[in-house]
Amino acid sequence: MASDTFSRLESASTQDETLRQLKELKNAIIGNTWRKVEVAQDEHLIQFLLGLIGVPSIGAGKPQLDIINETVVIFASLANVGPLTLRPLLAAEVPAHLLNLVNSINRRSVGSPTSSGTRLLAPVLRALRNILVSTADTIWGQPWGVGVERKVVDTGLMREEDEQSVQSRKGKGVASSKGPEWSDMVSQTLPLIFEPDNLDSLLSLIYIDGDPQTLLPLFQLLARLIALPYHRRILASWTPPEYILDGETCPGVSPGSCPVVVDYLLQSLTTTTAVPGRKSNAKYLEAILDLVAATVKGQPKLANLVRKWSPSGTRTPDSGDQHESAEKDQSGTVPILVDLLRSNFTSVRIAAAACLTNLVKAEKGSRSVERIRSAVMTLQILVGVVGLLRSEGLEEKVKLCFILAALVSDDARLQKSAADQGCSTLIMEFYFDVDKGLERGDFGIDVASRGKEAALLALAALSFQHEPTRAMIAEAVPAFLPQILKCLSHPSYGVRAAACQLTRALSRTVAILRTSLVDSGVGEEVIMTLKREVENHSKLAKDPSSIGEDDAEGSQDHTVEVAATATLCNLIADYSPLKMALLREGGLELLCSLTHSPSEPLALNALWALKNLVFHGLESLKSQVMSVLTWSSLRDFIDSTTSLPLRVQAMEILQNILADATPAEISKAVDHLGEEDTIHLLKEAVGTGSNTELRVSALFVFSNLALGNDKARAMMTSRPEILNLLSEALNAKENAVKIPALRCLRHLVETNAKSRRPRQAVVDLLGPYGLKGRLKNLADHNPSLDVCHAATNLLEVLERSRESGVTSPTGTPTRAIDVR
Repeated sequence: MASDTFSRLESASTQDETLRQLKELKNAIIGNTWRKVEVAQDEHLIQFLLGLIGVPSIGAGKPQLDIINETVVIFASLANVGPLTLRPLLAAEVPAHLLNLVNSINRRSVGSPTSSGTRLLAPVLRALRNILVSTADTIWGQPWGVGVERKVVDTGLMREEDEQSVQSRKGKGVASSKGPEWSDMVSQTLPLIFEPDNLDSLLSLIYIDGDPQTLLPLFQLLARLIALPYHRRILASWTPPEYILDGETCPGVSPGSCPVVVDYLLQSLTTTTAVPGRKSNAKYLEAILDLVAATVKGQPKLANLVRKWSPSGTRTPDSGDQHESAEKDQSGTVPILVDLLRSNFTSVRIAAAACLTNLVKAEKGSRSVERIRSAVMTLQILVGVVGLLRSEGLEEKVKLCFILAALVSDDARLQKSAADQGCSTLIMEFYFDVDKGLERGDFGIDVASRGKEAALLALAALSFQHEPTRAMIAEAVPAFLPQILKCLSHPSYGVRAAACQLTRALSRTVAILRTSLVDSGVGEEVIMTLKREVENHSKLAKDPSSIGEDDAEGSQDHTVEVAATATLCNLIADYSPLKMALLREGGLELLCSLTHSPSEPLALNALWALKNLVFHGLESLKSQVMSVLTWSSLRDFIDSTTSLPLRVQAMEILQNILADATPAEISKAVDHLGEEDTIHLLKEAVGTGSNTELRVSALFVFSNLALGNDKARAMMTSRPEILNLLSEALNAKENAVKIPALRCLRHLVETNAKSRRPRQAVVDLLGPYGLKGRLKNLADHNPSLDVCHAATNLLEVLERSRESGVTSPTGTPTRAIDVR
């Protein structure tokens, strides 16, 4: 069929005939997925179409412009199927051709905005947006939920409902996996718009054109692609090129702190209003808000500039007067966004809520009045979001759940306020509505999957720091835990990951962990979920062709494993009955293997889980763990060549291994690590320039070693550099560093359990450090009770001569189970 189309187009003798054939082709592919696949995978047809979108000649007539217009509309329509059509479009470098067309039209339009080619800008940008955004959604997952898990069919990924159609047509011109790898094509294509010449051409449209119909697809494209921080920085640093600054149509760019693009967007917010009945206007506002939200996300400095921006186009200067600062803020960006929360258009209200959320989460202000305003603002956003959750449809509620999750995360006060407004109940009702709607066939599995993912993530955020919400979810009627159990094996990896996140939040309550999560089977299913995910990745590594490695969705990589291992950190705490289930199901071997994962978050979580597993563990369990993890691996993790987060967790594993150990067990551990290696690793970690967490843990390891036999203590006391490090730790700014140093010194000085007399040889060694005076100062003046207590205990030992004492203290594990 596609080859017939190519023959008719190739044989067209006039522009009118070509245009007629293009319109027939456009009508044929609308709503016909397989027809789009056939067209996209016909290499000759795609090359012919590319030949039609060359730069229009100066003074080009309507037929030539119409041909280009119809062609780019066809390309735009082909993009929404997925890799089955995106792969050949990217292989043919269609985005590069579209960008070349935009560049040429722009150059010609400088100083002549009425150029005939300018009418093509909007459709060309829509085609570029469709192709690149679809590519980003395929690789990164959709911004509002992952959606249904896709199966690889021949050359790409396709939803289950399309699979039968594809299988019945195999062999009819379906392209093979020839040419560049999918991942290579994507990595080369997505950054195209951020290349200097292309970015200049695209962003210059705000000066050359300024038509909302032209800028709408551009803003939507940028909002999606600046998800990568590198792209975000490029956009924020852009300034107009000389050919724009010299043009008469350019209003000029006044120097200021706010980036040029952001300044234009904010100016547009003050001049653009959503007029009832004008959907395009509302869509334009939504696109502006989405782009501002994406630009300020996680950027504190930029968020601060945006909040202080004024409609005049200049940033409100800093003021030490809090009242003056508050007055100026009332005329800045925030009031405009808050006003848009009351827009007549739901899409604009949701976009404004998302923008405000990113703004306030990125920068809450340094002065008290700014923090208060941020708190008030978050409550305003929360009220608006809850109101919309009570009234809007499925797609809107999906977005609102994601916004709500971002808004209340790490904010216990806001989580409580949301609970007071019945937010969790609303979201559970939404979840059940989605489930019932899917059973009735009201909507497809893709929408339902995103709805479930959004609801689970919102519940996880709402309950993470608010125990009453956790209890309400665990005790809900109808029961919600069975829904979590089902979601842990859901086809969508987004839903599986979200179910793990909610389980993790619920496991922060010990009573729920010991009873509800165990009785419902949710806790053990997390372990099984992790096993399945790792097995799937193992199959992919052994036989990439079985899944289609170059078509795999990048966002899926380790998403569920990271969420599941973070959950396991809580599930296998020393008070949890799930610890035995983990060992029974081969979880120990699994966690140890994951410590070597190329994904650092996954390796970090695996180490963290092992640390919690050995906390207060029996010697038999510790030996079992180390026989699988191996001492050489632990040594490598602690080494300074390893990234800091992994070093900290590995050091804390060693700390917990040595805690409560007998002198013989301590000696065995040192032998496994090697005496010189042990000292070297600990010296590097305790040094004054080290990270505080690492330094504290290493000092606790020294403290535990000091409880070993004479050889273990001599390993420390015979090295002056170790005593120097302990002395320096007493002068640390952080009290957390002083405490293990004080305990270590006490363990070195104090004799065994039968007689707590000081070891005179050690006291003599410590004499030059003037400990008594320093300890008395700490005991009398340090604000920390723990420091005062530790200093007093050590001082008493030093001042004791032949007095008998009580039982010697035992080793010190980490401060507690690290709940994640």
